[in-house]
Amino acid sequence: MKKYKTLFIDLDDTLYDFSAASRASFRETYDLLGYSRFFDSFDHFMQIYEPRNRELWVLYGEGKIDKPTLNRLRYSHPLEVVGYPDEELAARFCKEALGRIPQKNVLIPGAIELLDYLYPKYEMFILSNGFVELQSRKMATTGLTKYFKRLVLSDEIGINKPDPRLFEYALQVSGAHRENSIMIGDMFETDIAGAAGIGLDQIYFNRWNVECTGTFEPTYTVNNLSEIRNIL
Repeated sequence: MKKYKTLFIDLDDTLYDFSAASRASFRETYDLLGYSRFFDSFDHFMQIYEPRNRELWVLYGEGKIDKPTLNRLRYSHPLEVVGYPDEELAARFCKEALGRIPQKNVLIPGAIELLDYLYPKYEMFILSNGFVELQSRKMATTGLTKYFKRLVLSDEIGINKPDPRLFEYALQVSGAHRENSIMIGDMFETDIAGAAGIGLDQIYFNRWNVECTGTFEPTYTVNNLSEIRNIL
């Protein structure tokens, strides 16, 4: 089996359970700001928010909108759909929700056990499209900071995965070499295809066992974090 020296690991929904943290934070903010005035239920709100949020993240990843526009549009959209447009209220929701997310100590099952195993053997770096102001706080809350040499974030250079320039930047600032480095992540298009695009090996954390419809097979695929110990 190939010998690796450097690991680049995605944070959200690979180590940190961002889906659970964001849903809990959104529920708290929904109640705090009295959004039941506008929506049939919290689930009704999320059913409107989530599809538009995914669309806007694609645009952000492609560099077609900036971070302030992403946040403004995704939080104003639900209110607009139900006929109560209010930019100020949407901005309050954004501030409250994003402030609460990094306070949630929620990790993917097996994350700490895996990092305890990997830490003595590899140099590890977080490689994430997440925002600077959130990612370091999430890591501090969950105790992840000590495992990593540094965070490499798309915010630093304004370029997002899967753009090859972010992966090249990660290699540059880490002093790593692609031939003995590997990317671990849960998103096929951003983490896995992006890494493959510059000749970097990958471990696809297919947590939900989604059928792979890409044009290539990842170097490795796992369905839970514990399986990575069989590779590294």
